[in-house]
Amino acid sequence: MADQPALHLLLPANRAPGGYAERLALALEAQGQSVLRHPLPGDYPRLDASAMLAADIALSRLPDGARVLVDGGALPGLAAALAMDNRRLRIVALVERLLCREPGLSGEDAAARRHLEQGTLALTRAVAVPDAATARAVADLGLAPETAVILSPDAAGAARLGGLWGA
Repeated sequence: MADQPALHLLLPANRAPGGYAERLALALEAQGQSVLRHPLPGDYPRLDASAMLAADIALSRLPDGARVLVDGGALPGLAAALAMDNRRLRIVALVERLLCREPGLSGEDAAARRHLEQGTLALTRAVAVPDAATARAVADLGLAPETAVILSPDAAGAARLGGLWGA
């Protein structure tokens, strides 16, 4: 894998260490894959205009055809950019849990996050999830059931990830 171009991982800078995306990145690195982390500034998932602009710029700077992993927590900041860059980049979302299902959200906030996640995930090539429950939650957003692919955040999951980018 060392001869392959680096993977780009976009994730919130305020993300707690040890999450699904980070564990999968570590498994990829253990297999010799280079993973370039792009921490996105801002108070995810609630963002201001400067954080969204920073996320847009980060995505726009990636080279055409790049293989990109997006931590599900970064989706709010990338919503506008994904609509512009999803055709030139090969984007796979890594979703540990849906933001719209976070406890304590008002009905309005949950609905807004649901629409945002539904739209952004539809712009990716695939959605990697850690378990069947999360795969069902992604399908419940109205996405095709085959969109969500269960990948464990270990060597076996990292080995299967390459097939999600397509040609």
